[in-house]
Amino acid sequence: MEVNTIEEKIIVQEDSIGSQPELRKTKLFLSIASIGLVLIAIVLLWFYVPSFRVHFSDVPVDFYYFLAAGFVFALIDGAIGMSYGVTSTTFSLSMGIPPASASTAVHLSEILSNGIAGFMHYKMGNVNTKLFKLLVIPGIIGAMLGAYLLSSLEHYNHYIKPLISLYTLILGAVILLKAFNLKRKKGEVKKKITNIGALGFGGGLVDAIGGGGWGSIVLSTLIAGGRHARFSLGAVKASRFFVAFMSSLTFITMLKGLHWEAIGGLVIGSAVASPIAARVANRISAKSIMVAVGIIVILVSLKSIVSVLFT
Repeated sequence: MEVNTIEEKIIVQEDSIGSQPELRKTKLFLSIASIGLVLIAIVLLWFYVPSFRVHFSDVPVDFYYFLAAGFVFALIDGAIGMSYGVTSTTFSLSMGIPPASASTAVHLSEILSNGIAGFMHYKMGNVNTKLFKLLVIPGIIGAMLGAYLLSSLEHYNHYIKPLISLYTLILGAVILLKAFNLKRKKGEVKKKITNIGALGFGGGLVDAIGGGGWGSIVLSTLIAGGRHARFSLGAVKASRFFVAFMSSLTFITMLKGLHWEAIGGLVIGSAVASPIAARVANRISAKSIMVAVGIIVILVSLKSIVSVLFT
């Protein structure tokens, strides 16, 4: 989901050059497949989820806000390799969506995009299989536990919301730090991280509770711990699909009422943006976007914290 620094993102992009014809074919296939999956999902929801038909017949205005937000956030994620979860969660909370429902919407919308990204990394040979296996099971367990805990505490949204906003506030600061490359010093020798299972569990747990952060926590730690940027990125992207899928399944099972306007908007918006994001990524200054996103996330998170604490 993320790359630790802008320089490492460039390394990953440069390493993927060389099989452009095959990569274009793969992107075309995945674009068609993603559109097909969205259409199938809409048909299934229409016939098997009565509440979806009601919403579809009388679409709330909020749906269009989330549709536009999902599209923009997916483009940003494609451009800088990070921040979809934190921006989507911050936006959802600002729109009055409860934390558990916000995390559900974010993770459901991430299933397709991360499935596509993980498959592409696998096709390009970027997935460290051993690292993937060490991450995926603990990550799933942590994500399901986090989703269960957050869903169980749904009646305490007034207390949970400022905590989640504090979490997104911290992630916004992390994005700013990455933009200015303050976390890594040149020539610094790092000890290679070995406790991958604990990292995956913690990343999945916090990601489900906070609505995002799997890449920020897991990938950043792997790279900072001396792991290869490209292979770490591939393993994290591939495992993210399973983490998002299982946390989403847990949320759907636990929650009584889902905010379909948020879920539908983010799912469709991010799916449409996914094929476009790869083309946009090379034409936008990553640093300027990261600075803008970091500032916006910090300001919106602060606003959410203040509004909850002083109302």
